[in-house]
Amino acid sequence: MSHLSEEQVWLDREGQPISCTGKLRVLRENEEELRQVLRDACADALLMDVGPVFLRHRMERILADAMLESGAGEAAGKEGAE
Repeated sequence: MSHLSEEQVWLDREGQPISCTGKLRVLRENEEELRQVLRDACADALLMDVGPVFLRHRMERILADAMLESGAGEAAGKEGAE
C-alpha cells in the first residue's frame, strides 16, 4: 500500500483530497512546469546578485497577483486567515 506525501496530495475547496486521475495528472504536470520555470528564474536572479530575501518576496507577490487575476485571491485570503 503506497502512502502519498503531503506534496503529492491536492485538496479541493472543502479540504478533501482530489482523486480524479485526469485532474491530478494536469495538476502535477503544471506543478512540474512551474517548478522548472521557478528554478530557472531563481538561478538567473541569484547569478545577477538579487538578494534571496528580496527574490522570495518578489516570487510571493507574483503568486499572490496570479491568484487574484485568476479569481482565487479572495479564497486564498480566507484560507490563510484560518
